[in-house]
Amino acid sequence: MTEMAPFCASFFFSLSLAILWICPTYARLSVKVSENELKVICSSHEDPPFCLQALKSDPQTPLVDLVGLTNISIHLVDVAANKTLALIRSLIMTADPELKKHLDDCLEMYDITISETEDAKTALKAHDYETVNVASDSCMTNAEICTDTTTSAPPLQQENKNMRYLCETFVVVSNHLL
Repeated sequence: MTEMAPFCASFFFSLSLAILWICPTYARLSVKVSENELKVICSSHEDPPFCLQALKSDPQTPLVDLVGLTNISIHLVDVAANKTLALIRSLIMTADPELKKHLDDCLEMYDITISETEDAKTALKAHDYETVNVASDSCMTNAEICTDTTTSAPPLQQENKNMRYLCETFVVVSNHLL
């Protein structure tokens, strides 16, 4: 019986090490994001202060882990995309035919972005971080396409810039999930 004790202790120690070795990423994802980690995450953003301000605009930010922070970034994109979509719809009503075509293209990009943010929310709940990351990249691409096509619609230019920065925030946060 005493011969079993060292075996059990050794087995459980080995099992614990294996779990820690296999799961460091999952452990990292469930720890609250500190102020320093926020700065590190946002340091790769084109406009780090924008990224920090956007993420800190949600009162839950100090309380969340990396998955929660990703959820916040998705929510910010979703709100901005819906707001910009409403602006595009109002501009389409008053636009000249050439601008209307560009706005229609933009409308389609924002519809896709809103759909993909819903997909990202579902993927995040399922711990499918690769799909979340793909959605963030697509968001960025869609915002850039709309920016490129609407240079003659000044009210939309600032909204597109804001949207592109929020999409980039989503990208830099979701990159840390992988």
